[in-house]
Amino acid sequence: MPTTPLLILLLAAVLCACQPKTSSTEQTDKQAKTDSVSTDKATKLEANENTKTANSDFLIIPGRQVGPIKSATSEAELIKLLGPSVVTAGDTLYGPEGAEFIGTTLYKDTSDEVQIIYTDEKRTKPETILIRPKLTDDEGEPLKNVMPTRWATVDGLRIGTTLKELEQRNGKPFKLWGFAWDYGGMVSNWQGGKLGLSNKKMFLAIGLGPSATQTPAQEKAYNKLMGDSEFLSSLAAMQVLNPVVQSMQVSF
Repeated sequence: MPTTPLLILLLAAVLCACQPKTSSTEQTDKQAKTDSVSTDKATKLEANENTKTANSDFLIIPGRQVGPIKSATSEAELIKLLGPSVVTAGDTLYGPEGAEFIGTTLYKDTSDEVQIIYTDEKRTKPETILIRPKLTDDEGEPLKNVMPTRWATVDGLRIGTTLKELEQRNGKPFKLWGFAWDYGGMVSNWQGGKLGLSNKKMFLAIGLGPSATQTPAQEKAYNKLMGDSEFLSSLAAMQVLNPVVQSMQVSF
């Protein structure tokens, strides 16, 4: 027989009547616990918001911003915002094939180092942002106890991301230039993968290189992957080497 609305109400009333009564003390304790949980939640939410704010200072949005740097952020504005201890003004920057530029460096000689190249001599209109932290000393030896860089894209792409992880993000193998020359390790073609589709105008260029420490097998693989030729990331030698992201170049 189908249950009528009246019967449902009666059943609900019986169930409520069967529940043990709560004393005023118990009610007070429950309220205190509820208030405590609410306070904890509010504290966690505030902490999360603070974390988001802090992380936004190192957020990369290709084509739009690199932390506080946007297409119209001048060197003078960066000095006002971050201070001279962070901003190295009028710094000499070095590019491939012996190119030199006068630009701005942030967080120089740290894992958060960023170099800014401008379209004008007054350094008022950034054109290219180079995220290539200092990972080795002047002799090329890996620096010890280097902190991870704080720079990252919205989806977590950062310095240190491995080739295998890039393949997963791309959804398929991609091509990169061989190592040990000026454009060594730069991704040359995403092969129609997700990373290429999300970066059609090439606002973000990525360069990979071998990890600071290598096994004998990785050293052998590296020697097979040098020179100005393109290599598929799925090659056996490339998979053994599994290079990591060492530079990110953002254009406006």
